[in-house]
Amino acid sequence: MQLVVLVTGGGGFIGRFLVERLIEKGHNVVSVDRAPSPFRDHPRLAYYVADVSDIIAMNRIFAKHKPTAVVHLAALLADACEMDPVLATKVNIDSTQHLLELSITHEARKFVFMSSASVYHPDTPEPVKEEDAGKPVSYYGVTKYAGELIGLWYARRGLIDFRALRPTVVFGPGRFRGPSAEYSSLILEKGLRGEKVVVRNPEDRVNYIYVRDTVNALVALLEAEKAPSRVYNAGGFVSRVIEFVELVKRYIPTLDYEVQPAPAVRYPAVVDDSRAREELGWSPKYLRDKAIEDYIETYKKGSELFRLD
Repeated sequence: MQLVVLVTGGGGFIGRFLVERLIEKGHNVVSVDRAPSPFRDHPRLAYYVADVSDIIAMNRIFAKHKPTAVVHLAALLADACEMDPVLATKVNIDSTQHLLELSITHEARKFVFMSSASVYHPDTPEPVKEEDAGKPVSYYGVTKYAGELIGLWYARRGLIDFRALRPTVVFGPGRFRGPSAEYSSLILEKGLRGEKVVVRNPEDRVNYIYVRDTVNALVALLEAEKAPSRVYNAGGFVSRVIEFVELVKRYIPTLDYEVQPAPAVRYPAVVDDSRAREELGWSPKYLRDKAIEDYIETYKKGSELFRLD
């Protein structure tokens, strides 16, 4: 079934891959982002440069395109939330509620919310289950958990079919921002550019999920006729950071790195994503070597849908 999907943050790191995947699957996409379009023209893609917190602008876009579903990715990332919690509340919490209201007004049937493993306390006993959320230590985690609670309230009222995904540390080509990028994507990005990598948390265990697996989980959540649990974990593979660096070095032998231990943002390393596997039919495919191989190939080849830099 062809959908008209409004994607907020569609020009961002995950958004680019999601828009590409939705178009591949035959859906029409309306992408909204504050940044200029990274895409070439495509007949099934409409792109708007707009702020999701601008209710008037978003209302016009909803009214024009009448999306049947919304995937809400746009958000301030963890470091920005810590620096400006007032702005984080406006962008990450208030905008989520406004978008839910607009979705209901314009009769969008589904609302998929990008949440995060940051809704869990880093010391939560593993494997972490969905019901273990509620003790975030970062303001970013607070905003994500608040977004879930608001959406679930609307769902309980029967106003919209709200669903949320909690991925672990997402990495992939083009991710430069956010605290966890330092021990995930930036290791590859700097290695491919011939820049030195500084490893600050070598012994931390991290659950890495590749961007394509994250996108496939979002699409599975979007397309599923029913999502009875509504909120789902999605994980990839667990590795110590230093092991991840050594894995990358096998593919980029010129990678130069130095260990300088320092505190880093942590998330739970082992998550139970059996609900996503059983209810949505999803499972990660890009694990360890396959993820690194696809990362490097995508970095070098790019995408037919993306503009050339």
